[in-house]
Amino acid sequence: MKLTVMKKIKSLVFILLLFVSLISCRKELKPIDNPADPTDPDISLLDLNIPGEFAFETSKEVTVSFNDFKSSKSNPVKYNIYLYSDRTTFEEISYEDEEGVMVTETIEVSDVLNNLVASIVSIDDNPTLNINVPDYYESLYVVRNELGVYSSQIIPIVKNKAAVSMSSTNFKASAKDPDDVLYGVNSSQDLITINPETGEAVVISKFPSGSGGAINCAIDPINNLLYTIGRSSKHLYAFDLIEESWTDIGNTKLKGDRLTYNRTDGLLYFSVSKYLKTVDPSNGNVLSTYKINGLDNTSLGDIAFDSEGNLFMTAKKGLYRCEITNSNTCQVTKINQDNLPFYPSAMTFDSNDVLWVGYNSSNKGQLVVMDKESGEWEYRFDRLDVKLDDLASVPVEEEVVEVDTDGDGIIDLYDDYPNDNKKAYNVYTPSANGYGSYAFEDLWPNLGDFDFNDLVLHYRYKHIMNAAGLIAQTTMEFKIANVGGSFKNGFGIQINTDESAIQEVTGYKLTENLIALNGKGLENNQTKPVIIVFDNAWSNINDNNGKINIVINYTVPIRNNQMGSLNPFIFINGERGREVHLVDMVPTDLMDTSYFGTADDDSNPAIGRYYRNQTNLPWAVTMLTEFKFPKEKIAINKGYTKFASWSISSGTDYNDWYKDQSNYRNNSYLSD
Repeated sequence: MKLTVMKKIKSLVFILLLFVSLISCRKELKPIDNPADPTDPDISLLDLNIPGEFAFETSKEVTVSFNDFKSSKSNPVKYNIYLYSDRTTFEEISYEDEEGVMVTETIEVSDVLNNLVASIVSIDDNPTLNINVPDYYESLYVVRNELGVYSSQIIPIVKNKAAVSMSSTNFKASAKDPDDVLYGVNSSQDLITINPETGEAVVISKFPSGSGGAINCAIDPINNLLYTIGRSSKHLYAFDLIEESWTDIGNTKLKGDRLTYNRTDGLLYFSVSKYLKTVDPSNGNVLSTYKINGLDNTSLGDIAFDSEGNLFMTAKKGLYRCEITNSNTCQVTKINQDNLPFYPSAMTFDSNDVLWVGYNSSNKGQLVVMDKESGEWEYRFDRLDVKLDDLASVPVEEEVVEVDTDGDGIIDLYDDYPNDNKKAYNVYTPSANGYGSYAFEDLWPNLGDFDFNDLVLHYRYKHIMNAAGLIAQTTMEFKIANVGGSFKNGFGIQINTDESAIQEVTGYKLTENLIALNGKGLENNQTKPVIIVFDNAWSNINDNNGKINIVINYTVPIRNNQMGSLNPFIFINGERGREVHLVDMVPTDLMDTSYFGTADDDSNPAIGRYYRNQTNLPWAVTMLTEFKFPKEKIAINKGYTKFASWSISSGTDYNDWYKDQSNYRNNSYLSD
């Protein structure tokens, strides 16, 4: 009897100790009067006083309105909308100039997230457009295209609204000369014409005083303007090819060899060393910066667009094709197999899409023609009478024809889908070339290590709009960027719309026999539409480089506000009911709600509180850029030094905490 009693006492003691240990595992709130220092890199995130209402949002929805918008055939117009920020950083670069001298200078690097967010062409006079932008952006850059004549404005974002009102532009006359003409510039301050049939070079003008000549040039063939940046002054100059007069547009702070004009967006593209920049020709403002990857030598060269809008580059060792692959990278691929026997300094495409390349020998210009597909070349003109540092051309037949092939009311010049009357233009999140990110912890309802790398997805959404401004189709591009553990996690998105609006979803990757779909490709037994993109990240990370493309077709085109918000989530290790969403996002109908309030989760569905612990920390974060995630077991605040300050301020301070700028990151704690 005594033995039995003793066993019971020991059992009770064990249970009591176990209960005490479990209670002690749950982190208590830090007293308000003794807050942790968010700037301390060694602080535990659990010690932060994060406001309970903070949703860890890094973006905002902006409504863009257009006043006096006209897109009829009598007065056609198109707008391109770019993210815009005047925040810059500085970097030291070295390169060889056109005289063979190594130059080291500090250049200004503009915000790499400046990207095309949307185009709009509408048969309505005053349309509106909803776009998602990073929270720290305070302006948009809007370019108005009126039959190839461009104008631009910086539009402020005020209370999540941006109003665009831009007047019509007066058209310039077209050049009367029906033949191709090559134009050249040099550091001797000469503006030159070159006859492509005879090679005759004629100096037609001298550069403005103080410019120092130029080693780059580009031509807007619609407005008959030649642009160039002064070698000494760094000012952007425009030469009117009809009036033969110069205009000093302003200081660009740029110096380098490569310049071209893109007829599709009305912007200048400038390049030096390992950087490519876009420049507004109306004022010389730098809009965006891309880092060039793949150049085996970053010195000399030029850039030019061919007739199909493809960007090519020459540099000291060869000819390259360029592709802007994401929000801050221009990837180049070398075309010629062997290094060129000359150092190219100039290039342009003529009206027959023939690539002309120029270089200097003993201060005399030389011209060759090259095959843009193979890099093969042949001499065309040897030893011109002048030095040649850059080339540009005015192709013939530049008259804009107002053709509407598909009959949707949008002329082909503006129509991104000229042969499809159900589609007209695109709206992107986050941008045409950028990706956003979702980053999850997968130990929920238990606390993880806050490295947010258990599943990292990059994404880009595109709404394809019709002429009436309705969404005709939606595409979702995903890339599995990292799987940080052994769990076989799935990923899905709930859409806040009526399922009847969706006709079909395609592109998902299901391998585990976990998910039941209906005939539309949506998950069964859901009140709102749920797309399961994949059910096991490990099965897809090495397939097609982890890329998955979802296409949503609609029963009929829908309005922007019918699409509703997106609610991304993971489900953990093959357990469909164990969902993890962003903070305060409502779970789907298949959620196992018995998990709420267990372990370290402090959800309370009755008050709309979801996926927070007691100190309000989340299990998932998102941002409109590619997330460079922390290394394994490294809390996010160690790699991103402003994350803690952003959190305790409810997003007021350092709302750009994830950017790569001075004192924002400790890269030793971040993935390579």
